[in-house]
Amino acid sequence: MSGDGPSSGGGRRLLGLGGLRRRLVVTFAVVTAAASVAVAATSFLLLRQATLQRVTAEAVREAELGLDEAAALLPPSPTVDEVDDFHAGLRLPDGAQVVTLLDDESFATSSFSLSAASVPSALRQPVADGRVVSLRTTVEDSPHVVVGGRVLPDGPSSFFFFPLEDDLADLALVRNVLAAVGGVVVLLSAAVGGVAASGVLHPIRSARDAVQGLEEGQFETRLSEEGSDELADLARAFNRMAETLQSTIAELRFLEAGHRRFVADVSHELRTPLTALTTAGDMLEAHGGGLDDTGRRAARLLVLETRRLAALVEDLMEISRLDAGAALMSWSEVDLASATTAALETRGWDQQVEMQLPAGITTWADPRRFDAIVANLVGNALQHGSPPVVVSAALDGEQVAIDVSDRGDGIAAEHLPHVFDRFYKADPARPRSEGSGLGLAIARENARLHGGDVTVASDADGTTFTVVLPLRSESPEPDEVATPSVA
Repeated sequence: MSGDGPSSGGGRRLLGLGGLRRRLVVTFAVVTAAASVAVAATSFLLLRQATLQRVTAEAVREAELGLDEAAALLPPSPTVDEVDDFHAGLRLPDGAQVVTLLDDESFATSSFSLSAASVPSALRQPVADGRVVSLRTTVEDSPHVVVGGRVLPDGPSSFFFFPLEDDLADLALVRNVLAAVGGVVVLLSAAVGGVAASGVLHPIRSARDAVQGLEEGQFETRLSEEGSDELADLARAFNRMAETLQSTIAELRFLEAGHRRFVADVSHELRTPLTALTTAGDMLEAHGGGLDDTGRRAARLLVLETRRLAALVEDLMEISRLDAGAALMSWSEVDLASATTAALETRGWDQQVEMQLPAGITTWADPRRFDAIVANLVGNALQHGSPPVVVSAALDGEQVAIDVSDRGDGIAAEHLPHVFDRFYKADPARPRSEGSGLGLAIARENARLHGGDVTVASDADGTTFTVVLPLRSESPEPDEVATPSVA
């Protein structure tokens, strides 16, 4: 399964595939190691048990043969010398020795390393009772199988010592071989796990890349639907979702484009009659001396509302251009202090605003759009905040931050995320203001056209809007069509 979209390369990863691959390989190795240890341990224990049982059974047979031969060759009450002679002629496996107890004080042995004290006390009483018994024990720091029995019912007792070194060495060799084979199996399982993980993760990587493609706006991204397993079902479900999403996005874009065209067309059509109304209102206001008080108030209201409507139409047209990505930038070198002062003086706000802008901060910007940023933010502070309204600036590395602060009641925390929304009102019951409801949105979009942004912070002591603009030492392409740098 493979995605049609491009791989994200070093981009943000939606799934920790490297970690998932490691987990799969480690899981394969751990499960195989556990199974190998269980099988090897069980096999070794069974083999050890079977080997010791076989060796013990063989030792008992050899001891019984020796006892039978002793019963046939020794007198009922043999002397030590007679027993020594018997021991010398006794045929035993390599390394096997025998100790014969004649009474509580005398004994005979076939080896100088053994004595009566070498006989395990646990065997003495059962042998005295006439039984042939065996015991695995350590004699002289060496593992042995000791088999004891009486030669005759009233005769001496013989104890046969059979060494286990060779058998235990063989078991140790088998144990080491099992451990080595287990290690090889674990390594092979890790390799197989890596190959299997690659096969499993390939479609997951494709799905990851496809999801990232959708995230980046590549709505034509599709996954291969080969196969009939769960991953193929996932691919088909993803493709259906992508098709639905692509269709929905296309429809929304079509509707949005139609909405923008409608707003632009309506705004453009309103512009001419509003210009005429504004001119007529200005003339009526200028020559309204002959009107009575009611007439003058009506004329004044007509002029104010006409101007407000004209400003709204201009803002709507500006928003339409910004939405369409058709905003033209006319770059020039701007002195921020001078440009801000000019924006305030033009609107008669210079006496209402405290300026704290250091001189000499310049950058390349669009003067008209910078003027709009300052006008919208300061106008908002004057209209909705409380004095003093302060405009200040500070350098921050390769950027400049311009703050517009007031000392009003602040903006409630639940309203802060929406202050840049178009036509948003924190209090729907608030009387209609003179603004269009688009000023803050236009200010932010204009800042983003410059590669910057506008943010807001507010508490009970007031509100501060911060404009961050990059400091440019040279002009970008003149009159280029710009789009906001932040979606």
